[in-house]
Amino acid sequence: MKKLCKYLSYGSLAAVILAMTAATFLEKLKGAETALDTVYHSAWFMALWGIAAISGMVLLLSRGMSRKAFTVGMHVAFLLILAGALVTHLTGESGSLYLRTGEEATSYEKDNGETGPLDFGMRLESFSIDYYTGTKRPKDYRSEVTLLPEGEHRTISMNHILKKNGYRFYQADYDEDLLGSILAVSHDPWGVGITYAGYILLLVCMVGFFFQKGTAFKEYCSKVQISHGLKVGLYIVGALLLLGCFWLICRKWIFEPLLPVLRSPLLWIHVVSMIICYTIFALVAVIGVVGLFLRAESARERLQTISLIVLYPAVFLLAFGTFLGAVWANISWGSYWAWDPKETWALITLLVYSFALHGKNLKAFQHPRFFHAFCIVAFLSVLITYFGVNLILGGMHSYA
Repeated sequence: MKKLCKYLSYGSLAAVILAMTAATFLEKLKGAETALDTVYHSAWFMALWGIAAISGMVLLLSRGMSRKAFTVGMHVAFLLILAGALVTHLTGESGSLYLRTGEEATSYEKDNGETGPLDFGMRLESFSIDYYTGTKRPKDYRSEVTLLPEGEHRTISMNHILKKNGYRFYQADYDEDLLGSILAVSHDPWGVGITYAGYILLLVCMVGFFFQKGTAFKEYCSKVQISHGLKVGLYIVGALLLLGCFWLICRKWIFEPLLPVLRSPLLWIHVVSMIICYTIFALVAVIGVVGLFLRAESARERLQTISLIVLYPAVFLLAFGTFLGAVWANISWGSYWAWDPKETWALITLLVYSFALHGKNLKAFQHPRFFHAFCIVAFLSVLITYFGVNLILGGMHSYA
């Protein structure tokens, strides 16, 4: 039973990674709708996720991990996140509402072309653009609306949504004459709640994991004794990589005003989390190169242990940053997951590196040479996430 669950869980996850990889390039060649219909929204793709989640949980419990609450909790959190995504897909509705100044509307157009009724009315009073002082670069887009029949005045702007009777309205676009506004509409009262519960549980369990007894992480920490010279070398390499990542990602934001959608308090938390984890992945790749060239097996094993110690917080930070980005996307665009190439490749990177943390189940990762080679190849997913998406695949995150 254990063997079957192991093959099902890791095999289906590998298939999910390959499917998402292919889908990002399919989107580039054939468009987003083709990628959604062929892969992301297909029954076989959802089935792969379900097989991975259920078989993984069975495998975890069959290995006697039920007493390790935070470890089990993390896997339950992923089940909740997947369940929330399924509920959103099956019951959630989205579309757009087009208003001209002075016009009223009691319905919106769904993404499938149907008309979605609203149990209240909305009138656009005005639309305006705020600019950075002394420039023509937009700082914010603002729609002033009145809710009917109450006559309540509300403002909709970037990162400032309007919520009413389970519906959420987001500033999406506008007419060039500034007399018309297009609002994105989302109605997903159940899926978002379930998904957010998964995010919260995951955060709590990731923090609690480092205080949990009997984990592989604590076992690795007890094994290694790092010399002063190696510590200094790791600190120097890590600092240089960190400074390089900060420069690459923040150079535009230092010298140019922020885009309206980026004006959020979540920006720096999200960005710093991603910078730190990507830096650690780069450091692990460098260690991997060194490890492959070492002749002494004991030295390779020692470097493997060091890599595993830093991979745990790196993978957890990547999960935190990715799902925090999902919360931010839900605030800004009305959808916490849109299968944009950047977010898809961040998820691919998360799944790829998660294999390295499951060496107890995957014997190949218990061999230092294979482990180091894997970490070098795995870093390609980080490079594609940052550089490849921007230069080749595009998408909503191509500015980052």
